[in-house]
Amino acid sequence: MVLTIGLANADSISIESVKIEPKEVEPGNLTKISIRLLNEGSKDIKNIKVALDLSSVELPFAPIDSASQKIIDEIERDEMEEVSFMIKASSDAQPRIYKIPIIINYKEDEVIITETSVIGLDVQSTPILEVAIEESEIFKLNQQGEITIRFVNKGLSDIKFLSVKVNKNANYDILSSNSFYVGNIEPDDFETVNFRLNFKNKVGSLPISIEYRDNNNKLYKKNYNLPLNLYTQEEAYRLGLENKSNPLVYVVAAVIIVAIILIFRRRRKIKKLSK
Repeated sequence: MVLTIGLANADSISIESVKIEPKEVEPGNLTKISIRLLNEGSKDIKNIKVALDLSSVELPFAPIDSASQKIIDEIERDEMEEVSFMIKASSDAQPRIYKIPIIINYKEDEVIITETSVIGLDVQSTPILEVAIEESEIFKLNQQGEITIRFVNKGLSDIKFLSVKVNKNANYDILSSNSFYVGNIEPDDFETVNFRLNFKNKVGSLPISIEYRDNNNKLYKKNYNLPLNLYTQEEAYRLGLENKSNPLVYVVAAVIIVAIILIFRRRRKIKKLSK
């Protein structure tokens, strides 16, 4: 999108058109701004200066391979000439529309005329969302527990209206809601969501679906298969994730308890007889 505000409309020189390629520029990338001027007066005009005013600290742009001002030697009456500027957006430019002034200077009948116009340059950054399982209480089959999913915004633009859903599957039971609304995540920030599950069969990943929008309200829909390690009971014993109970321990403990009780009763009986 190109936003053009207050185009110059002098008696002699006017802006016929402004072309921006690409129309949306990513932070750290280049864009070309081409300005076509028309001489609407009755005389030829010489030494027309055309400049992009990038002096404001709020404008994260710099000219590349050329100055921010160009000079057109002459535009004959009823004729058009074009000047182009190559500018680069800084790598940390925040996604939004920036207003860039265009200043045109020329002399007509010994009078210096200055015209100022404004164009809009749209800086957009593709959202970068990292999704992973942060923590899981589940490591074996038929074990209920929570799985925490972490969403990290690693891009420069906001991630808006994020929602996540665990896809229904015959391999597991969803014991909580299968979908959650996360909301907005600012750049360099994160959010987490917990799902409670019980896996009936061994799987290698957890399938989820997410939706979110960027600063331009563009909708993104993505599917993920998040790696998840699940083991059978025997595998959990073998890997040391769970200690295998030893029946002999319980038998020995029971024998000791019974022996203590018998000894205690016998002592009481001996004391009674001695009286």
